[in-house]
Formats: sequence, C-alpha cells, structure tokens
Amino acid sequence: MNAGNRLEAASPAALSEAELLRRLSQQGFKPEDRAAIRAFGRVIGRDLLQADFCTAFLARAGAPVDPAAADAEAAFCDELLNICQWQGDADWFNRLAERWAHCLACGVSDHFPWAACGALLSACRDRLVGGRAEVFQLEMDLLTGLVRAVWAVAAYLSEVTLLRERERVKAFSLLDAHTGLPNRLRFEQVLDAALGVASDDWPAGLVVLSLQIGSDAAVMLAGDRERLQRAVSQQLATVMRDGDVLCLTGEDEWSLVQCAVRTSAQVLLAAHKMREVALTAAAPICVGWHVDATAGGACGPRDAADAAALERAARNALFAARDARQPVAMYCPEVAQLSRDASSLEREFLRALAMQHFDLFLQPQIEVGSGACHSVEALLRWRRADGDWVAPPAIIELAERAGAGGQLVRALLSRQARVVDELARAGVAVSVMLNLTAQDVRDPDLPELVRQSLANWRVPAARVGFELTEGALLVNEPAVAKVVTSLREAGYTVALDDFGTGYSSLSHLRRLPVDELKIDRQFVAGVCSDPKDRAMVEALLVLAQAFRLRVVAEGVETAAQAACLSELGCDRLQGYFVARPMSIDAFVRWWRARYGQSSLVSVQP
Repeated sequence: MNAGNRLEAASPAALSEAELLRRLSQQGFKPEDRAAIRAFGRVIGRDLLQADFCTAFLARAGAPVDPAAADAEAAFCDELLNICQWQGDADWFNRLAERWAHCLACGVSDHFPWAACGALLSACRDRLVGGRAEVFQLEMDLLTGLVRAVWAVAAYLSEVTLLRERERVKAFSLLDAHTGLPNRLRFEQVLDAALGVASDDWPAGLVVLSLQIGSDAAVMLAGDRERLQRAVSQQLATVMRDGDVLCLTGEDEWSLVQCAVRTSAQVLLAAHKMREVALTAAAPICVGWHVDATAGGACGPRDAADAAALERAARNALFAARDARQPVAMYCPEVAQLSRDASSLEREFLRALAMQHFDLFLQPQIEVGSGACHSVEALLRWRRADGDWVAPPAIIELAERAGAGGQLVRALLSRQARVVDELARAGVAVSVMLNLTAQDVRDPDLPELVRQSLANWRVPAARVGFELTEGALLVNEPAVAKVVTSLREAGYTVALDDFGTGYSSLSHLRRLPVDELKIDRQFVAGVCSDPKDRAMVEALLVLAQAFRLRVVAEGVETAAQAACLSELGCDRLQGYFVARPMSIDAFVRWWRARYGQSSLVSVQP
C-alpha cells in the first residue's frame, strides 16, 4: 500500500508542568512528597531496585514471548526505575508515555502499566522495610510519597492507552473495511490538506475513476462486489506515486489525490493509467459482463480553490467523458457548462417522470398482401419545457443515471395499458408493442407488473406485446429466458428486435420463446440495391420460417423496398413508407381514414 494511504497513531502529547501538577494533586501528592522520593533515591539506589524488580517482574508468568514485545517491556521498566532520580518534573512522565506507546505498538497488554507499577511499589517496600513488622514514620512517609507518584504515573498511562485506542478507532473509521483504502471521510481530509499547500506553480491533482458494470451490477453478489473492489484497489495501489493518496469514495469509485503535480498533463496521465489498471483487474472477475471505466480530472487551485469545488470539477469532467463516450476528460469551463446542462436535464426528467409527462407515439405495422394493421409499435417520446424533443436512448440513459429505470418502466407499462384502452374505446382493435431494455427483462417481477397494469385498465393480454433487443436477451440468458417465457405464457406477444445485428442468433432462437423477428433497418435499407443485404434478408427469412416465426421488416421507407420485402416473404412492414410515428389521436385519425369500416386494404408497392 502506498505510504500516503497509511494512518499512523500519533505519539502522546507532551505533558506540561502545570498538567503534571494537576495530575499529581488528583492522587493526593503534596510538595513534601517530592522530598520524600528524593530521599528514597538516596537511601535505596536504582541498582538495588533493579535486582528486585526488573529481573523478577520481566520473568513473571505470562510475560510476552514475542521478542519485540519483551524488549519494549524491558525498556519501559528500565525507565520506570528512574523514579529514584526523579526531581518532580514532567520529563520523566513524558519519557514513560513514549515507552508505553511503543509497548502498545508491539502488542503489550493494556494492564501492563498497572502490574509494573504494583511490582515497583512492592520492590520499594521490600527494600525499605524488608520483613519487619514495625514501620517507622519516616519510612511510611517515603512509601506514601512513592505510592502517590506511582499511581499518578499509572493513571496517566491509562489515559494514554485510552487516547491511543480512540485514535485507533478513529483511524479505522477512516478506512474501508474491505479494501483497507482511505474512505470518503478520509478522502475529504486529504484533499483539503493537499489544497492547503497547493499553488499555481505546484497544483494539487484529483482524479475520480468510475467503474461501470452495466445491468449486471443489479444481480452482482455482495461477495463478488467485495472481491472486485479488493482486486481493483490492490492493483491501483501498485501504480501510485509516493505521496499520492488513493481512496475508495463510492461503491465502484476510486479517487486519487495527487500532491504537488507540475502540470495537468500528469493528472491526465494518471487518469488514463488508473482506467487501464482498473479494467485489467476487473476482467477476471467480470467474465462475460460488459465492464467499462471512465475518469475525470481537475487541478486546484486553478479549477477550484476548496475541496468540495475541486471534487465537483473532477466529477463534471467524469460526466462529460461519459456523455461523450470518452475514456477520460479534464475539467474546463466548457465541461462545467455541459455538466450544468446535464444536471438541469436530469432534474427536468425526474419532474416529468413524477408528473407522468411522457408520451407513447404509435407507428403502424401492416400485413403484406392484405394491408391490415393489427399491431403498432409504441415509441417513447418526451418533449421538454423549451419545446425540444429528447431522443428515446437519451431518456433511457437519464433513467439509468438517476437510478429511476424501474420507475420509468412501471410508468410506461401503465401508459401502454391505457393506450390500448383508449384505442379500444375509439374502435381501433390493435395490439400495442412496447420496447423493453436489458435492465427491464432482468427484473423477475416484470410479468407481475405487466399483469397488474393490464388489470387496472381491464386490457386483455392479446392486446399487448413487447419488443426486446437481441443484446438484451444475451444478458444473463437463463434469468432473462425465464422472464420472457413468463411473458409469453401469459399471452403477450414477444418480438426479437434488431435481429441479425451481430449476435449468435441461431443458438438464441433455439432457446428463447419469441413470436416474431424484426429485421433491422440497416438490412432493409439496401435490400433493393445491395446483394449482400438482400442475401442477409433472405437468410433471416429462411431462419424465421424454420422456427415458425412472424417476420416484421422495420425502416421501410420506399415503395421499392416494400415490393422487395413482399416478394421475399416478409409478413409485416413498418416504416415511413407506411406511416411515421404519431400521437394516439393522430393514429386513430390515420386508421379511420385508411380503413374506415374495413380493415382489409391491399398494399400497393
């Protein structure tokens, strides 16, 4: 571990003469007792006491066998015998406190000072009066002074023990229990101290590194997460400069405080290195999972003069890097503005979510040959207060960043059921297909949520369906397959969206219970002009027919594409050639204008 990350217990504070006098007074120590102790030292010398006390006591039963602890005890006892030369000053107490602090560091028992002081008093008594039954007043005065001084020593050393234990507990509270790294509280202290000595010529650097595990993090076992944190922490600690401090500041977040860097380029270099090391350390633990890391950096006092502002600057850079799909970013004024815009957008998103201000636009899917519209895809739409529309992927990303993914899907399920009910009341009997994310289909409660939403609006299961991307179905396939199977067994249509875009489709079709495939628009776009795209569509259609699946071609924009797809055997068409996505009211008007009382109209490519 980097030296900057260790927390050492402080040495006991030096005892002043006034404080010593107060402590001696608490034990009943009087000025004449000082003279008594000096007299004892002249009568009974240190050499005589050493034979009676030091040798016998250090050889007692239960003495430590560890050489370091035994040596520490011997050094303490050697200093304790200097009571024979004590002149009443605080120096002797302070030396004893230092010796005792060393004993504690070596693992000596907390009861040792009391035992040593008791053994010293016994040795003093034996040397002074021996086995005589009669004790003279002078001898009693000498012993009384010794007792008061020695018990003042023992009481002081007990306080040293207590204070050291408090420091140890405090130090432990500043460390993460699993990784041993300084925690967030310690990070704030270190960053504040680094900024206190930073200057424009020698700034302090800060890097905030975030590890993203994607939707897999939701089902990651606590033991695996702790193992991941330890592995990443250990590897990061090996590449730290002397004097830099690495801290664990979040569940999957590390912060590096760099003291006295020359330029911001050093901070940027450290950010790249941390990201590389973190990903390497995480790879063996997150096998088969999507893992990425992003880092943001800042320098103080240039970017911010206080710890909270500098951390905010580094986090702004981190979020800017994430938004730009970049591995690392450094703070700059443009980053600050982007961060403010993102924060404003996130706040507005949460308000819209609370107020149910999201819409579902409908895009028809028509049957090849008959032209009938039996289903529509419900596409998420959100219009901000300034009139700008937010793209659906951006809405999903906002929900994930705000931890509101579950709340969003619940709102959309309710909205889907309400749309079906509104269409039925308008005399339009179509099924409504809603897109689900990888995170949505990881939730084992999803089928029950769907059932409750439909029950609230008295909507039959045959009127709803769900579109899942192939990538979503690949995530933790057994768990997802169970959820998808439950949806299909409940009577909901399940479609595999973006089919054929790079995954092992055949093996997944064999396992996953789906009703239809949607051919991705990138193949549809070139079906008439590119032989490879045409061959791909033909292959996908053969595959779908083998599994008895309905095929929907999306992104159909021209009559030529519609004709080619009809000729190749597609079942349904969706795209601008048929209709653009539209509001519910607009769709009802479109449907009535197109079909009137009849729902069978041939498609004329």
